[in-house]
Amino acid sequence: MRNQTSKAAFANWLDLWIPDKKLHFELVQALYSTPKSILGATVAAAVIAGISATLSGDYAYQIFLLGFLIIGLARTGTIFLYRRARHDANNSTAVKLWELIALLGAWAFAGLVGITGAYAVTMQPSTDVEILIDCCVMGYIAGISSRNASRPLITIGQVTLTSIPFSLALLARADIAHIVLAIFVGVLYLSIIVICRSVFENIIARQDAFRKIEIIAHRDALTGLWNRGAFIQLLQTRLSRLSDEDGSVALISIDLDRFKDINDTLGHQAGDAVLKEVGQRIRSIIRAGDEVARIGGDEFVVMLIGTDETQAYRVAQRILETFVSPFAASRSSNICGASIGYAIAPKDGSTFDELFRNADLALYEAKKSGRGQIVRHTVAITECYDNRVALERDLQFALAKGELELAFQPIIDPRSGRAICCEALLRWNHPTRGRISPAEFIPIAEATGLIVPIGAWVLVAACSEATHWAPDIKVAVNLSPVQFRRGHELVDTVMMALERTGLAASRLDLEVTESVLIEDAATALAILTEFRSRGIGVSLDDFGTGFASLAYLNDFPFSKIKIDRKFSQNIDLSSRTAAIIGGIAKTTRDLRIELVAEGIETESQLEHMRSFGINAIQGFLFCRPLPAFKLRPVISAPILPAVQPGDSNGRLVGNSKLRKAAS
Repeated sequence: MRNQTSKAAFANWLDLWIPDKKLHFELVQALYSTPKSILGATVAAAVIAGISATLSGDYAYQIFLLGFLIIGLARTGTIFLYRRARHDANNSTAVKLWELIALLGAWAFAGLVGITGAYAVTMQPSTDVEILIDCCVMGYIAGISSRNASRPLITIGQVTLTSIPFSLALLARADIAHIVLAIFVGVLYLSIIVICRSVFENIIARQDAFRKIEIIAHRDALTGLWNRGAFIQLLQTRLSRLSDEDGSVALISIDLDRFKDINDTLGHQAGDAVLKEVGQRIRSIIRAGDEVARIGGDEFVVMLIGTDETQAYRVAQRILETFVSPFAASRSSNICGASIGYAIAPKDGSTFDELFRNADLALYEAKKSGRGQIVRHTVAITECYDNRVALERDLQFALAKGELELAFQPIIDPRSGRAICCEALLRWNHPTRGRISPAEFIPIAEATGLIVPIGAWVLVAACSEATHWAPDIKVAVNLSPVQFRRGHELVDTVMMALERTGLAASRLDLEVTESVLIEDAATALAILTEFRSRGIGVSLDDFGTGFASLAYLNDFPFSKIKIDRKFSQNIDLSSRTAAIIGGIAKTTRDLRIELVAEGIETESQLEHMRSFGINAIQGFLFCRPLPAFKLRPVISAPILPAVQPGDSNGRLVGNSKLRKAAS
């Protein structure tokens, strides 16, 4: 038993076991990378054997010549077969088989060289043939270490099979010259063993260092998961095999909910602790062979191999369930949820770009649906996204091309039928799609920041048009939360519009929704207060639908309140609605704030509003939104309510007034 252990240790010392399959594969490839040197050695050995046969007349050298040719041609043919075959670094059995074939060929050639040298020393002593062959054998022994130094077992086998018979023949001559030569061969033999081993150890050490560097380059430093670059390579490799295999690949995209709150309130150390635990929880769910990576701050992705839609959903569900348990961070428990979107190749895309894009779109849809959701990619999601991208691209040039225009809807005093204000409503007439709903393009304008130049244009255009009306008719323009993010720049924009058009500040009303106040109350208060100090009216739109509208009446300097159409529509149907409107009317009267009822479409709704003392009415009952050239003659005279207007043209939609504009 001890003897077997010693032999194994010695064999391991000769040729260190190579745990890295890729390195083993590359070393075996190197054995088949020099066909010219093998062919050259074969020709040289055959020529020397032929010359020796001619000089000595000994037919044994012809046998040696034939042996060299057979072995050389066999080795060359093996190289040809190796290069034509398909190879897989992960197929250890095939790699070892090719390695064994190369080893046997090298050993056979080396053994024949040693036998030829020993024969010449014994059978042709002190002749030109001995000198010729002795020189060639010595040269071959020296050259072995340079060719196969990367594989000690092969090299040492070659030098052993050559040196042993040759050295024994030299010693058998028992003269000083041959004994010295035998000693020299022995020293060379031992030196080659040490050199080969040292070279091989250096190769292994360098390869190990490269692998460590590669791991550092491919791993996320915080979680130890694959990073984005490494995951992309893994996914691309797997997708490239789909055409050859009957399988599928699911890509699950995960984005943490409320992670920013943890980072901001508890610090980055707590955030890092959460990210580490998220990585551990996800990794505990996936199977061997599946992959998980962290590709962004709080973004993770999972690749599932050979899974169907049901299995992919179950894994996504299990991942989402792991977020139910709180995360321990900064000596406290913290809830951090997740939104998940996933796509499956090849159905949802057979390339990396397609699959990643579709999984991201599904994730975006999940976050838009209220977070904590799992969404499977569908064609409809892609079509919606592509449509949004196309609209975004066209909207960038819509203002310059003159595709945007304003319509105006009057606010009427029902006692006289006189228009007291007209609200500017934005329209987009697309050259190929026709009229596009503001519910579609206003969110895009806000998300891209295009609402800032568009809003500035609306201000100038609306104020300019108002200069053509009677001096007692105001104009109302809606402001977006995005415009308020510019701070005092918004005030400058409004004042510049008034200066350019010559409209009196008292004739301009600026309408905002609760979203403006929620986003940054301090900034909104400062800006609205400055507007009021300059004589500009400030209106709160969609009143009654927010979370703290009554508090806003106390905190912000509103000159006008507009009751949301939801209350107007239900006033005939609900006594509770009527009571709420009555309360709002009394509150605004006491605060000396003008009250406007939006969405009035029937005589009954109008009578209810008038019974509460509301004398500012906006709705289809009096007038629909009109382009400027049609509006002027309409507001120049009293406007009477229609007999019974329908709403075949649709009602105004959305929380944002600008969204409502083109409906």
